[in-house]
Amino acid sequence: MGKLAVTGGKKAVSKEIEKDPVYGEMVNEEVESLSRLIKARKISKSNTVLDFEKEWADHLGVKYSLAQCNGTSTLHAAYFGVVKETGDEIIAPVHTHLSAASIITAGGIPVFCDIDPLTLNIDPELIEEKITGRTRAISVTHCYGHPADMDRIKDVAGKHNLAVIEDCSHAHGTEYKGKKVGSVGDIGCFSLQGQKLMTGGEAGILSTGSLEYYERAIFLGHFERVNSLSLPEYRPYAGREDTPVMNVSFKYRAHPLAIEMARVEKKYMEHRNSLQMKNCNYISKGLEKIEGFDGPFIAPYATKVAWLEYLVRFYPEDFRGISRKRVIEALQAEGVEASPGRAGYLPLVRQPLLHAKVPSPCSPLWDHYLKESGRFSNWTFPAADRSLDERIGINNFRDRLFDEEYLQQVIEAFSKISIYRKELM
Repeated sequence: MGKLAVTGGKKAVSKEIEKDPVYGEMVNEEVESLSRLIKARKISKSNTVLDFEKEWADHLGVKYSLAQCNGTSTLHAAYFGVVKETGDEIIAPVHTHLSAASIITAGGIPVFCDIDPLTLNIDPELIEEKITGRTRAISVTHCYGHPADMDRIKDVAGKHNLAVIEDCSHAHGTEYKGKKVGSVGDIGCFSLQGQKLMTGGEAGILSTGSLEYYERAIFLGHFERVNSLSLPEYRPYAGREDTPVMNVSFKYRAHPLAIEMARVEKKYMEHRNSLQMKNCNYISKGLEKIEGFDGPFIAPYATKVAWLEYLVRFYPEDFRGISRKRVIEALQAEGVEASPGRAGYLPLVRQPLLHAKVPSPCSPLWDHYLKESGRFSNWTFPAADRSLDERIGINNFRDRLFDEEYLQQVIEAFSKISIYRKELM
């Protein structure tokens, strides 16, 4: 091995990794399937959405699924399901997507919790100390595809009679102790956005075994289904069958073309996830011998991890005086498709909008949160803060063939950077 490519040496990765032919088959099937729907000119009257809801419920082994316009709307519906009074609290990880703001728009107050430094998921050890008489649920995110420690979380939830909401937007196909995420808690929420493991371009789907949560989600975002609700509390709001019935004014139904695309993607999901895991496991094994880097941690309970983002663990203490940004530049020069990755989540408590002045530019619900949030002002989140500097994202391997020569070159790039790190000073 010579010196680093970023300082003038020869790059480590010279081979191009080939696309998996199955990816091309999937895209062709998507084009044909969408074309059929468009040509039929009955997009809004097709059975695509209802069929997909049944298929997804069967896939997870739950009673109900509800397709929506995006993943954020499924979270809003879940929070709407558990918040009964303004000011009800939901414990949520501080390291997750911005959609945690949906707790506030549902009338609740997010109570943020730090994360486990290995899994990057909500730390079960820290949840109970956040619980008050107003706590109604625990929201977890299966971050980057690795499942949260659901048994320990459910034990705390059961002890305090709390619902558990799973944000599975990173984890389509991930399994916790052999059970698919989205079916372990009370409500599962999946994004089908364009970069997700299964996509419709922009869509989402909610899953639950509870009729109450299912019908409450309908009442929030699906006016055209209000007449079909069976629970007594919704019957007074039904109307004539031939006229639209008012709901809570949100229109969250999914676009049939997006769902048709997702139905095709679902057929190929297991194959693509398996390819990703095989490629990533090979790299993780190689990184074990390289100082300063490691593959992502996988807990014993994670029986299947479908990585949305393969994040290499980076140990800043082994690279004193060298920033993560500089290491990423060096990896890119070596031919590795490296990036800050989604590990760049700013802990939500640092978001400017959560520190807006009262009155805020949002809504009275937001002002209610801002007035309450002062009691959290002294809380610290050291694990979430550190995560910004301790992860590096590399390649999406879901649609690339397994190629030992290429993967070995990727490992060699990390090895070079570890050995010749002083060149980066």
